[in-house]
Amino acid sequence: MNDSVDSTTNKVTQKKVNLFRRILRGIAAMFRFLRVSVANILLVIFLVLIFGFLFSGPTVTVEPDSVLVFEPNQSFVEKRQNTNPLLELFLGSTGTDVTDIHEVISTLHHAAENPRILALEIRPESLAGISLVHLDMIGEAMQSFSESGKPIYAYSGDFGQSAYVMSTYADAVFLNPLGSLSFSGIAFESMYYKAILDKFDVNVHIFRTGDYKSAVEPFIQDAMSDVVRNSYRPIVDQLWDSLKSHIVVNRELNEAAVDQFTENFAEFLHPTRKRLGEIAVEQGFVDELVTSEKLSEVVQERFELRSPNESISRISTEDYFSTIEERRDLKIASTSPEDSNVLSKRSGTIAVITVEGTIFGWSGEENAQLVDSTGAVEHIQHAINEKVDAIVLRVNSPGGSVIASEAIRLRVEAAQNHDIPVVVSMSGTAASGGYWISAGADRILASDSTITGSIGVFSMIPSAEDLLQRIGISNDGVYSSDGHFRVDPAIGISESEARMLQASVDDAYSKFLEIVSTGRDIPADDLKPLAGGRIWTGRQALANGLIDQLGDYDDAIDVAARLAGLKSYYVERYGFVKRPPFMNLLAQASSWFPQIAPQSQKFARRVQHSLQDIHDIFLIEPRKAYAFCELCPDF
Repeated sequence: MNDSVDSTTNKVTQKKVNLFRRILRGIAAMFRFLRVSVANILLVIFLVLIFGFLFSGPTVTVEPDSVLVFEPNQSFVEKRQNTNPLLELFLGSTGTDVTDIHEVISTLHHAAENPRILALEIRPESLAGISLVHLDMIGEAMQSFSESGKPIYAYSGDFGQSAYVMSTYADAVFLNPLGSLSFSGIAFESMYYKAILDKFDVNVHIFRTGDYKSAVEPFIQDAMSDVVRNSYRPIVDQLWDSLKSHIVVNRELNEAAVDQFTENFAEFLHPTRKRLGEIAVEQGFVDELVTSEKLSEVVQERFELRSPNESISRISTEDYFSTIEERRDLKIASTSPEDSNVLSKRSGTIAVITVEGTIFGWSGEENAQLVDSTGAVEHIQHAINEKVDAIVLRVNSPGGSVIASEAIRLRVEAAQNHDIPVVVSMSGTAASGGYWISAGADRILASDSTITGSIGVFSMIPSAEDLLQRIGISNDGVYSSDGHFRVDPAIGISESEARMLQASVDDAYSKFLEIVSTGRDIPADDLKPLAGGRIWTGRQALANGLIDQLGDYDDAIDVAARLAGLKSYYVERYGFVKRPPFMNLLAQASSWFPQIAPQSQKFARRVQHSLQDIHDIFLIEPRKAYAFCELCPDF
């Protein structure tokens, strides 16, 4: 009996304990739910605030009596890539080391008319290279700024060639007393990898058209071929003469002084033993030696910007550009007696579509349509859908994939079939695939120093069968047929495969010649001496009929307006997204870390590009033909 009572009591007690445990577990689960929910809510709020701050950014205002500060990054581009702001901050991105040339020009033109801006200060320390085309564009904008009556001055701790030539547009050039000025001239050079590839028993199979197609030379030779060297010589001479003319005209020097400073600088060092900066002043390249701390005082005294007791505000060109309201400026087309009658439309829209960088492609999700890396295919189709009145294709590209280049060309042709005139405006480089997409345009304009042409095709496939055999690895199997076509870097390329690959390159080259011959109305026999992969400057291309006229970006837009019969027009840059002010802070974040000299940056970029070249030959897609010109010089 007692055992029965005890058993019942234990069961009741156990039920109470289990109930209590369930209550505690329920309370604990509720607290966990609340903790996680609150944490998630706080995280969401935090992310909303962060992204709100990123994409709205602090309010930037132009204070009265401000100096506009222009600090270009390593290089200039026609269109900055859209990048993730967090990646720019934490991982680094190409978006932070380039400067959009059109943003700078718009800023300078706008600031010239702004009474709040007193002067322009150029700080080119980070500039590693600039093409002559972009130099001319910047120079014209600076001259316009100067004509408004506002002074321009430049300052640097050390002047490299690109930084200095751009600074010659200033009214005064200042240099740190311990700094120096040096000219490197113009050089078309490349690193050559044949010897190291031979050491590793890596074979590079080359299929190309034309003796001038030099993109493949670094992988099959130890030095530049004579035929390519001789073709480059007149181009180097023209570009160097053009670069020197900027210095001669802007600094009011004679050409002999520039040549002597470049080629015989050591003669200035003996027996005087003067400091390098003092020599630059003595020879008329620099106006005054001054420390960064004394710069404002010297500038204020020289240009009488303000009274000594009042401070001067400073604003960067990036921040200033963010204050310019989004608007499309109405432009009036220029007219001449011979074409004034064709301007029949009151107003319209001209779409500017930029092809920047190497052209590659991949299959899109929708109907497997090819998507090109520059976005040009999509943007041209969008312009067709929007029924714009004309398209200006701004090309700054050394080319790339034949298939992707052809996709862009077909979109250009589609626009023309919709009665939309297409004008190509060539920037620093519009060669090989860049010329492929340009040849069929209604009108082609290039600058005097544009690098274009390079009408040629190649395919390059590395293989490591000798390396694998040396370390004891062989390959064997059973195949359905002896004539199979299968490019495998592990087993090399057979004679039949090589013939097929060369045939595909020849077919692409034949298509290239056909496009140019038809688009430029050049007989095939007359075109062959101009092709074969040979490059030309804009001046040479005009003489050879590869372009229609010399002209800059604005000239191309004006030509497009006249072809469309527009009396007035709006210009719309496709694919352009204005960066919020906070992005400018991210772009400047690199200045918080130790910096290296522009010359060292240039060397580091060359090493990086060379390593990328080696990496690319192992990833290059077999059976693909490329229209690519590797020659994109930094000055």
